[in-house]
Amino acid sequence: MRISRAWSIFLLFAAPPAGAQAPVQLDPFTQATEGIPGCPVVQPRLYTPDEMRTEAHARSERGTRCALEGTCEPGGAYKRDGEINEQVRAEIAADKRFADTSVWVTTSRKWVTLKGCVRTKAQKRALATLARHQANVERVFDELNVRRLR
Repeated sequence: MRISRAWSIFLLFAAPPAGAQAPVQLDPFTQATEGIPGCPVVQPRLYTPDEMRTEAHARSERGTRCALEGTCEPGGAYKRDGEINEQVRAEIAADKRFADTSVWVTTSRKWVTLKGCVRTKAQKRALATLARHQANVERVFDELNVRRLR
């Protein structure tokens, strides 16, 4: 009886409240390489339901603006994010210069963010350059950390 009561109390506090929604990932996110043991695992940006609504509003406003200005293709600024993210991931994974790196890629409105660990500043620069030269990429954010071998 004591065990089941303790278990019931645990479940009461561990379970999300009725009607609560889990966080949502809006943008494509994937790991391109995993060549540095001990590199901290990068997690995708997750949005709470309230944050998701706010972000959806901002994205629709951005889409309306770029459509009126004629600066984005039909379907909006986020339409090609999945294919851009996959192209950048595939190019990084196929390039032997980056076999000893651990890199994650995410894309939002044609803006690519690189996170993870590299061995040298040269790899860091080369990864950003490679991403920047992929079709439809408008901007690259380099958040890679250099981790030298010891």
